[in-house]
Amino acid sequence: MSNGKLKVIVLTQQDGFFIPTNIIKASKVCEIVEVVDNRAKSSLDNKISDMVKWFGFFQCAKMGFKTFWRKLQNAIDNASGLTMYGGTCSIKSAAKKIGAEYKVVENVNCEEYIAHVEKINPDLIISYSAPQVIKPKLLAVPKHGVLNVHGALLPDYRGCLPSFWYLYNDEKLGGATVHYMSAAIDDGDICVQKSVDISDCKNMFQLMGKTKLVGGEAMVEAIERVANGTLESRKNDTENGSYFSWPTVEQAKDFRKKGKKLC
Repeated sequence: MSNGKLKVIVLTQQDGFFIPTNIIKASKVCEIVEVVDNRAKSSLDNKISDMVKWFGFFQCAKMGFKTFWRKLQNAIDNASGLTMYGGTCSIKSAAKKIGAEYKVVENVNCEEYIAHVEKINPDLIISYSAPQVIKPKLLAVPKHGVLNVHGALLPDYRGCLPSFWYLYNDEKLGGATVHYMSAAIDDGDICVQKSVDISDCKNMFQLMGKTKLVGGEAMVEAIERVANGTLESRKNDTENGSYFSWPTVEQAKDFRKKGKKLC
């Protein structure tokens, strides 16, 4: 530890709306030394064509406009020395705001990146929507393991795009789970869970705003418990939970027929 705080690496992917705020919140209770933009093939940035198939051109264009406007806000924020929006408009700006290194990595399981992490010798790695399954060699590096926040109440809604499936199944209660990462998807022991009412959510963007908020709070709580030695975990009973993959085109059509939207 440095200055009594855990030394932490953040693994995540491109996001200008929710994750930067959560990174900054986490930095209040630990020393984040590196923020990694994990540009794996499964990241949402590499699924634009699928997004158009799922949600249609208009909804994707609307989301594109939101993203463009957010990038403009990010440019203004950087021009103001991160005083206008406080580094909350991109993960790179968040890293700059907290004084952490920003690094782009396509494969966090490659030997080169693992050697890099071993040199840093972090106490903990935390993941916000990291798009790769982390393999045992990297999982074994940090002293306190790897914690991931998943936007659902595990063991239910493991897998991909829980915001889509919550809406698809007309759920009224959602939430987020911080769990230890293992070599299987959303399979590790559960550390902290927080629930939130999603009954008024009509689109995925609105729902993610709620689940990402409580997910960020849950991660802060988990980090604090790791630091003071009080973190307890319980088994993630995946045999009695549910798992969802990426939606099919037909499922996406049903989603839209129900009046559900991307944004």
